[in-house]
Amino acid sequence: MVMPCFYPATKHTSLACWGRGSCSNTGCNYPVATINGSRVIWAKSSRYQVNVDLENEQLPLVITEAKMEDSGIYCCRVKVSSLGIDLKKEVDLEIQQPMTRDNIVQGSVDETLTLPCKYSVSEGLKEVCWGKGSCPVSGCKNKVIGTDGTNVIFSESKRYKLLGNITKGDVSLTISGLSKDQEGTYCCRVRVPGPFNDKKHEIKLRIKDVNLVKGSLKDNVVLPCSYDTDSGTHPTCWGHGRCGVVSCNNKVLQSDGNEVTWRESDKYKLKGDQAKGNVSLTIEQVNADDGGIYCCRIEVPGAFNDVKKEIRVELRDADHISGRVGDKVKLPCNYNVSEGTSPVCWGRGICPTFKCTDTIVWTDGEEVTWRESEKYKLVGNINNGEVSLTINGVTKEDEGMYCCRVELPGPFNDKMKEVNLEVEDDGFQNVKH
Repeated sequence: MVMPCFYPATKHTSLACWGRGSCSNTGCNYPVATINGSRVIWAKSSRYQVNVDLENEQLPLVITEAKMEDSGIYCCRVKVSSLGIDLKKEVDLEIQQPMTRDNIVQGSVDETLTLPCKYSVSEGLKEVCWGKGSCPVSGCKNKVIGTDGTNVIFSESKRYKLLGNITKGDVSLTISGLSKDQEGTYCCRVRVPGPFNDKKHEIKLRIKDVNLVKGSLKDNVVLPCSYDTDSGTHPTCWGHGRCGVVSCNNKVLQSDGNEVTWRESDKYKLKGDQAKGNVSLTIEQVNADDGGIYCCRIEVPGAFNDVKKEIRVELRDADHISGRVGDKVKLPCNYNVSEGTSPVCWGRGICPTFKCTDTIVWTDGEEVTWRESEKYKLVGNINNGEVSLTINGVTKEDEGMYCCRVELPGPFNDKMKEVNLEVEDDGFQNVKH
């Protein structure tokens, strides 16, 4: 790793240094090498090498066997006191950890998996944080969880947990209910006293999504599934849940390959031509309980030959509310708190797959923690699940779709409700006399 620095050619004696951290008023913070004229008179270790190139007026710092811990800002400072020269240059060095099999973790939507990270506790317990994104110079950006060395003191969501023995240095991160938006690089940072001593470990998380079918409550939705019938038809089952090892979990329908032999209720139907391998599942008049993962399983003779396909059903509930310009309007939303309160967000636009788009109000389940402006209020009893949104003094700009999202525990269990607000203009304008 080579970092350049200008070094003026002069007959006068030059003093220079390379150090870690931003350039200070004098000298170098945390020096790694000092130079007098054309000679390197000190280096922190043999890993730091400075090649004085007077011919090309360069003073590059070379770091051999670069490590993640070498990332950060470096300062090159050159002084020629007799000429009043004091040159400073800062270089931001980013060392990226090579992605090998050991630090690439793969999973599927809805799964629970663990990103490994451990450290030696022989010198005591250390503060640890996990963040999404590459490890920065200090701390964790987009922090998802943090410890004080003994206990978890911060978690961005119930989906992030440290299930290992923290007091023995096992700070592996467990993520439940994986979603595509959680894909990317994660940084595990162990805080070690002293400048630039932190231990950093990066892991790349890859998430395979399942097929997605969207619908609204009371719709008929079709979950596509088909297979090649060149070798004949095969028994098929549909289940509400992930595909099991040898069967369908929470079976809702069974076919012998030619006709349906069992169904949980009449709402589940195979309307395609089974003789041609079309075993798409139709769910009629869907309700809120019909959302989630479904498994289509084609039973093919032989060990582990079954063909499996997983499909996620995402359902929305929409109301229509109207008001006049200047009115106070209420967009209804509530949920059952028998199992505890949950975080809730309100956003503009239809409900996305995760969280809210253009969030205008956010609660932690107990109180409003953020709002875009004072015109948006939750005036109901949040602790009782009443999270209806009140908008004061509506304008035409407030017209459109709104999403209320209740973050319920478990993968794809969030309750989503869409409300379409129509704002009527009264046709009058204020006239000054």
